[in-house]
Amino acid sequence: MINGELSIGWSRVEITPPRKSLLQGQFHARLSKGTTSPLLATALALEVRNEEGHCEQAILLSCDLTVIDFLAEVRQKLAGRCPGFDLRKLSLNATHTHCSPVLERGIYPEPEDEPDFMDPLACRAWVVSHVADAAQVAWASRKPGALSRGFGYAVVGRCRRARYADGSALMYGASDREDFRGLEAGDDHAVNMLFTYDDADKLSGVVVNLASPSQCDESGYTYSSDFWHDVREEIAARFGESVHLLAQCAPAGDASPHLLLDQTEECDLRHRMGLTDKGIIARRIMAAVEEGRVYAPPARKFLSFEHRVETVLLPQIKVSREEYELEKRLPGMSQEERERQPFGFKRIWPFGNVCNLVKRYEEQGESPQYEMEGHFIRLGDVALATSPFELFMDYGARIRARSKALQTFLVQLADACGFYLPTERALRGGHYSALTKSNWVGPEGGQQLVEKTAAEINDLFADEAYPRTR
Repeated sequence: MINGELSIGWSRVEITPPRKSLLQGQFHARLSKGTTSPLLATALALEVRNEEGHCEQAILLSCDLTVIDFLAEVRQKLAGRCPGFDLRKLSLNATHTHCSPVLERGIYPEPEDEPDFMDPLACRAWVVSHVADAAQVAWASRKPGALSRGFGYAVVGRCRRARYADGSALMYGASDREDFRGLEAGDDHAVNMLFTYDDADKLSGVVVNLASPSQCDESGYTYSSDFWHDVREEIAARFGESVHLLAQCAPAGDASPHLLLDQTEECDLRHRMGLTDKGIIARRIMAAVEEGRVYAPPARKFLSFEHRVETVLLPQIKVSREEYELEKRLPGMSQEERERQPFGFKRIWPFGNVCNLVKRYEEQGESPQYEMEGHFIRLGDVALATSPFELFMDYGARIRARSKALQTFLVQLADACGFYLPTERALRGGHYSALTKSNWVGPEGGQQLVEKTAAEINDLFADEAYPRTR
């Protein structure tokens, strides 16, 4: 643990491809047709140095992308460009827009007669280069500053899995069915915030952490940073163009901004307010930001900082013989045969190109392991921990409830693409996001991740005893 003076650096760059590309996030191929809002990469560099010259550091970098699977490439690109920075302490997270470029070949068919097409590998090189530039500039621009924390609530993400009388569940299932019995999980409306200030005590940036992917535009055909663009516009209007926003998605694998309840009421409210779905979400987030800033404790220029980077091994969810045999037969099935299969094996079967069940079954052995990189950070009274998964909300609740930190920032879809990590309840309900085919790790590994994360956080705060009220 380092106790010392804080230095802060910010940077942002646009990562919208300059040409048409395939868009990631749906089961069908979409070729981009323009830009609704720019995709950004925003970097926050933090360093605490004590009087003896010892330091702790981090670069936290948020990208308006669907997933992150290029961390090693960014680190390689940064070699020699950030003097004094330990590249292991760079962490990237995706906001999980579904209107960002595909960065890997083989997921969707590529157009053959489109002269303005930018293929996935070219998009990947473009993004990696610009993300590395953002990290470098943030690190080079760090100066003495101060940091405070804020907390509030905003209704953004709601549970997107409906459950029914027979015990089944559906992602985005109809709630007007007679056998509808409610949503599978509760909602998480917490908003954790950090506010950074320059050496003149002027606001320089805001970190906003909340449990929802940015997917209002998820089926569109244009590049879109979704509701985070509207939030950025509001921050610029209220605080100035130079104030940065670092967006983080907290555990929200079973949540989204699409409503299964209150659709009519919400639509009527938006109409009367003259707002879009993204606009009303930005309004709610900004209300939390304003309240959090006003009631934030005094900003601190000297604080405690520790950043641990660890390799975590979790048990993979095992592929059954039945799933394996069915997956092998799928390519030769007629459409009629596919229609007779359970939902998880007919409508989402192209997903097998990513979470390849055949290869997984043949290579899984007795105890298959999933290897992830985890960042565990103490920054003053705040803890921050990352995971690569679309982590269901229950896991976030378990960690935060046990955390000894005064505030706990959990960041999903960080540093790798771990796909969904469902709960036991979700697996019983089935359907997309809660099937072997859409997960590398299941509830056993999820609980191990909870135990590991809670233990790391509580070790970082072993000497603290913050008062709790009931």
